[in-house]
Amino acid sequence: MRQWLTGSLVVRFTLSFILHQFLLMLVLAIPGVLYIYILQEPDNLTMIKVLSWVAVAFYFLYCLFYGYYFARPMYGVLNRIEVLSNGEYLVPKQKKQFLSSRIYREVDTNLESLSTILQENEKKRKKFNKLRQEWAAGVTHDLKTPLSYISGYTDMLLSEEHTWSEAERIEFLQLIKEKSKHMEELISDLGIAFRMDQSLDTKRNSEKIELTELLRRVVAESANMPVDKEISFEFTDSNYPVYIKGDIKLLKRAFTNLIVNAVEHNPAGTVVKVTIKKKDQVEVVIEDNGKGMDEDAVNHLFDRYYRGTPTDTPTGGTGLGMAIVQQIIAAYGGSIEVSSELGCGTAITVRLSCD
Repeated sequence: MRQWLTGSLVVRFTLSFILHQFLLMLVLAIPGVLYIYILQEPDNLTMIKVLSWVAVAFYFLYCLFYGYYFARPMYGVLNRIEVLSNGEYLVPKQKKQFLSSRIYREVDTNLESLSTILQENEKKRKKFNKLRQEWAAGVTHDLKTPLSYISGYTDMLLSEEHTWSEAERIEFLQLIKEKSKHMEELISDLGIAFRMDQSLDTKRNSEKIELTELLRRVVAESANMPVDKEISFEFTDSNYPVYIKGDIKLLKRAFTNLIVNAVEHNPAGTVVKVTIKKKDQVEVVIEDNGKGMDEDAVNHLFDRYYRGTPTDTPTGGTGLGMAIVQQIIAAYGGSIEVSSELGCGTAITVRLSCD
């Protein structure tokens, strides 16, 4: 397409040049035609000199016209480029265009497209920065909260003003351990996210994985998580081994994040079903009958820095879990599809290539 546009522009310039050369010859021929066929004075030297100067004048006037004809539209092009370089991406169309502007119509079209793309990218950048600031506020809160617990309980244990019983000491140490684990998970999420960002070769650690067994272990671990609400799990396999290739640690992390997300964001009594099917690709469906999501939440589910809850809402999430899932699945040529409706639950379908 680009070659065709370039060729079209070259042909148009060439034809325009030939046309203007022909017009130039006609302009220069006017004094001669006037002298020979109208005045009919072949021996009048004075008239020959006058008409010669008239021909020269016509030539310079035509050169000025020719230069203006081609250069004037370029002023508009350069002006629009300057406007774009200043960060003003909404470039209004020129109300009045010269005939020669048609020669540069591909340039105008590309500038319009560039303006639209830059405008969309600027909107995305602002939205991304806003989400990043909100995420940073949330991560700061998530780091400060366990640090406050750790610091506070450590000071209490080291205090010489109080004597703590063994049961109290164990309770304090258990809380310190839990908060330390949360910080470790947060740092791990950050590490995985930045590792995937740097486009490291994740496939170099690929191995043959029996996906059914991997999912069975993930579901069992999720069912044994210490949560303060009753969540039921159902697992349906394909009745025969299903093999894929990938990094078992990363893929386990991806499926764990999906199931844990269903647990954390749904009320007690929710049923989480995990189903594995083998068609042209392997399909893993993780669905629940929980509270569901609105369209905006679905559209931003895999956006980094999107937490799904206000930053001042207590949550163990880091805002990176679902973004990491998408990065891992994409790294192995897979895809994720989400369908959800408020009050009706959510279904997430992961598709991966079979080995």
